[in-house]
Amino acid sequence: RVNQEIVGDFQIMAEEKKATGKIKENELNFKTDIHAVLMGDSVLDTFYWLSDKRRDVRFELDRLLKEDNKNAKCTNLAVDESTIYNVLYGIQPNRGYVRSRAWNKLEPYPVDNAGFVRPLYLVRNLKDPTHVILSIGGNDARAAFASSFNLEGIYKRMMDQGIIDGFERLVTEVTKVVPNIILVIVYHPLVTSCPIFHMLPKASVITELIVRFTPMFLDIAKKFKLPVIDLARTFNPHDSRDYGSTPIEPSNRSGLYIAEMARHIIRTFQFGKEDAKIYTGLVSDPDGDESNWRPLKAEVIDESFKDLEKYRTSLNKHMEDGRSKVKSACVIS
Repeated sequence: RVNQEIVGDFQIMAEEKKATGKIKENELNFKTDIHAVLMGDSVLDTFYWLSDKRRDVRFELDRLLKEDNKNAKCTNLAVDESTIYNVLYGIQPNRGYVRSRAWNKLEPYPVDNAGFVRPLYLVRNLKDPTHVILSIGGNDARAAFASSFNLEGIYKRMMDQGIIDGFERLVTEVTKVVPNIILVIVYHPLVTSCPIFHMLPKASVITELIVRFTPMFLDIAKKFKLPVIDLARTFNPHDSRDYGSTPIEPSNRSGLYIAEMARHIIRTFQFGKEDAKIYTGLVSDPDGDESNWRPLKAEVIDESFKDLEKYRTSLNKHMEDGRSKVKSACVIS
């Protein structure tokens, strides 16, 4: 079990860093060996869709954590195509992903004798996990796309299938083992001129679905006082560099966004003491010229977030800003 007072081993910064978001070495004192665990879907199990498959999110976060403490590590229990149900009860990894891991000399999925990865069981039996990064929900939405591309139809199907209750149960079960959880809101897919080719509804439908389901993450974050990484307002859905070999998967570039944000939160967020926060933007400038830099921002999840219009306005502005920064950005909605 994880010590609830683990953050007492850190010298916590008084406030979030502005400008670059970089943290000086002498501002933190890691006395505890961090063991971060990835759970969920392909937002974290990214390797298959990358140009450099060996530098996935697990690799990048492990590398970054070791910069602070050589004994730190990151373990991957995320499996591409996972839904909430799969994280709770298990999933048999796609054979193509299994073969690709072997071909690229990556660590195999931790399957049991039946060939299933059972993330909740595995995290319960890990030695000394300190943090979990949990990304889930995107494949629950994709399953609903199979029956409808209509906004209300998708929303009704997801609600009827109990996505909110399932998500709360999952987070509750994980907190019994690792209280220090970082929740991840899924990014908006790359905006393309032909979304149906990728089995996606039009961009405006996806945008509104993200808005409607964001409270699911924020309510649980407030209940357990957890930090949230908001990738919907971090990735630029008009910049193909933020996406892998399909419009619905991360790239090496955006995988590093996730890893840097996770390390930043592990370094600075006072689990069990601070109120819930939502994080957007980038820890570092990916191009070094500020042309595509979206500065790191952390907001306390207060009562104002109950107004969906606040989040809807912010998300739409982020998407408009992203389109303005990419000369060839698609304008299909």
